[in-house]
Amino acid sequence: MTRRAVLSTVTVAMLISVAAQYVAGADAKSSDTALPRLRLSTNGRFLATGNGQPFFWLADTGWWMAGITPDEVDLYLKKRSEQRFNVIQFHCGRLVTDYAGRRPFHGDDPLVPDEDYWRNVDSIVTKAGARGLYVALVPLWGEEYGRLFGTDAEKALKFGRWIGARFAARTNVVWIASGEHDSINGFRLPISAAQKSVLTAAARGLREATGGGQLITVHPGAARTSSGDFHGESWLDFNMLQSGHQMDSAAYGLAENHALIAHDYGLMPVKPVLDGEPIYEDTPDAIWIRRDLAKPRADAAAVRRKAYWSVFAGACGHTYGNNNVFGFFVPPSAGFVTRPPTGSGSRELWKTALDAPGGAQLCHLRELMESRPFLTQVPDLSLLGSPPEAGNGHTGALRGDGYAMVYSPMGRPFSVRLEQLGWREVSLTWFDPRTGGYEASERTSGNGLRQCDPPGDAGDGNDWVLVLERRG
Repeated sequence: MTRRAVLSTVTVAMLISVAAQYVAGADAKSSDTALPRLRLSTNGRFLATGNGQPFFWLADTGWWMAGITPDEVDLYLKKRSEQRFNVIQFHCGRLVTDYAGRRPFHGDDPLVPDEDYWRNVDSIVTKAGARGLYVALVPLWGEEYGRLFGTDAEKALKFGRWIGARFAARTNVVWIASGEHDSINGFRLPISAAQKSVLTAAARGLREATGGGQLITVHPGAARTSSGDFHGESWLDFNMLQSGHQMDSAAYGLAENHALIAHDYGLMPVKPVLDGEPIYEDTPDAIWIRRDLAKPRADAAAVRRKAYWSVFAGACGHTYGNNNVFGFFVPPSAGFVTRPPTGSGSRELWKTALDAPGGAQLCHLRELMESRPFLTQVPDLSLLGSPPEAGNGHTGALRGDGYAMVYSPMGRPFSVRLEQLGWREVSLTWFDPRTGGYEASERTSGNGLRQCDPPGDAGDGNDWVLVLERRG
């Protein structure tokens, strides 16, 4: 071993030690309000807290939060907590410049961190925890791994150990080991064995430093899932997909999120799965495919449709995003709109966009799932009297212990095979995803094929959930 290698090893060891001591001290100061760590549920399908409570993941993409001031961080976290989000997906790596103009690493060396920059990240994690929010930390995007490490897996392993040690004591941290991991190869598939070894080494470093006490996943490009490259890896606790920024993925020859969820749900070994990046609210349809700002923009109906589809297909939760919030956009002038190839059509002040209706309405999905014992639920399209439609009319169905639900995204009539449930008597109630309210329920025999017609006129935006419950 050369003298330079010895010094490098010593430096990394010192960084890990200092990071662990710093965070342990910070964690001790806030131990009275520490959130329970997250773990996998007993059946491996969902997430739960360390004290055994079910955990329904409802995240927002606050990717570039380091770039806003501490006061703005407080405003953002307060709003998302009030809206009942419980996870923030947060990117803290190479391309980020914080509100004070600092960069994560001196000289772009991932083993020489700028301590002032990382103290700001520490503060964000602490503030999130105080508001009941978990933080899904993204150390680096795939492209950043490529630039910083090339094919040096050993250096990536050291980096994973360092950043893992820094946050190991934080009970409200989970890891997205890489954002858009396939961007390490310019989104060309497959990534090479050497590129995969770099990403895997960083994830192994995280696992070693955290001792398995923090969950780890990976965020891919669109429209793909982490299972393609990493499902068999022991450090991958749950799968994440990016269904992408299309209002109707099938119209562009891509798999829809419910199909990607269903694929991963059927894999062995069993692992939870969720959509970590569907179309963002107020994003022009297929912006990264068509690059056309004149395309219709995703509204609250599109946001709800993607969310309910994924959960009814077996997801352990869902992630929301807003085209003006993920990068904390501030228009430089009236009427300004960002444009491809780098801009996605952002046009509104992020502080105003925090109140967009789609984001505000997803709390009702969380409330619906948490109102029943959802750790027992399974997707079950066999409940439907006929196969679900293709495209945006796709109907989802699930059942759990004493209940079942059917999601109709367009409010079109459908039928349910009540005998599939095995109940003598059934109550049927309509749940409104826009308000979280319920229509008056009715009871019926648990036999035969039941025709169901959602309230209102069928059409985009008139989505409903039929809730069936055992009454005998």
